[in-house]
Amino acid sequence: LLAIPAAALASIYELHGGRVLEANVRSFLSGRGKVNKGIRGTIQQSPELFLAYNNGITATASGITATTGEGVALITAIRDLQIVNGGQTTASLYYVHRNDKASLSNIHVQVKLIVVGTDTAQELVPNISRFANTQNKVSESDFFSNHPFHLRMEEKSQQIMTPAPDGQR
Repeated sequence: LLAIPAAALASIYELHGGRVLEANVRSFLSGRGKVNKGIRGTIQQSPELFLAYNNGITATASGITATTGEGVALITAIRDLQIVNGGQTTASLYYVHRNDKASLSNIHVQVKLIVVGTDTAQELVPNISRFANTQNKVSESDFFSNHPFHLRMEEKSQQIMTPAPDGQR
C-alpha cells in the first residue's frame, strides 16, 4: 500500500497512455460521466480531500526497486505497471491537469500495488482486475438510510411495542 503524487500518476499516463490500462476492464470513458465529473470537481475545488474522497487505484507489476530513507520504504522503479482498477482516476487526473490546467501538486492517490511473478502473471493479473472491479452498486437511497431520522425511527421501533388490537394479546 502506498500513496503516489497525482502529478506522477498523470505523468505515467501521459508517457504510456492507454498501454498502462491494458489489463483494466475498461479504458477512459470521457469526462462527461457522473463519476469522472465528480473526480474533476474534487481536483478543481477540494484537492486536499482527493485522497479521502477517491478510492485510489489497484495496480500490478512484475517487480519493483525500492530503497529506504529515514525509515520509510521508497519505490524508485516499477516494472510492467498495469492499472487494473482506477483507470478513470488516472486518466481524469491527466486530462483535468492538461485541459483545465488544474494543479495536481497537493493531491496524492492511494495505491494497492501487487507484485506478481512473471510465471503467474497471466493467471493472476486478469483475476486481480476482475475482483478489483467487482463492486456492489450503491444507490442514493443507501445513503439516506443512515440519515439521523431513519436511525431514530429504527431505535424507537425496537423500544416501543405496537399495542395489540382489542381482545387480543
